[in-house]
Amino acid sequence: MKKPISLLLTAAALALPAPVWAEVYAFVAMPLTASQETPAPNSNGYGSVTVLYDTATKTLLYSAVYVLNAGATATSSHFHGAAALGATAPVLIALPTQPSGNSGKLIGVVTLTATQETDLLAGRWYFNLHSSLAGGGELRAQLIENSTILPLPLFSNGVLTLPVVLVGPTSYSATLTYPGTGSAFNLTSGAVFR
Repeated sequence: MKKPISLLLTAAALALPAPVWAEVYAFVAMPLTASQETPAPNSNGYGSVTVLYDTATKTLLYSAVYVLNAGATATSSHFHGAAALGATAPVLIALPTQPSGNSGKLIGVVTLTATQETDLLAGRWYFNLHSSLAGGGELRAQLIENSTILPLPLFSNGVLTLPVVLVGPTSYSATLTYPGTGSAFNLTSGAVFR
């Protein structure tokens, strides 16, 4: 008795390993403010940071735009953890490219460990900028996953595009497009956004 071809194809497909789909966590336009620093410096600076995190590759992509208090110059920037909002924590990751000047943008990629991933996804990470005005940190953004009621980034035709805009006396904009040149993300139509 011959087995139907569809039964053979089904059996062959079930024998293949199941694809592993990444979950991509989006922290979109987290506000950088002086009031989140502990202690809070006397600064009128502002900005925002957007972070995408891919659980399959442990890749974290970030884009930050900032304007510091008048006369202040950026000296460094880091990811800190593990700390709740208002608490302080040691530096976990110094950025590959450090900020400079009174205003600007930072874009880059870093890889996390399993422990770092756990703390990031629990909301116990923050991003901050240090400056000549505030050596302990002038601007800070707690990385708290965006609400499910907010629109999330859209993945279409193999490309994810996120606009990151900072509006103020000086306007900056940066568009994050993944995958792109030098990107470690390899998103597929099966990627789940959280």
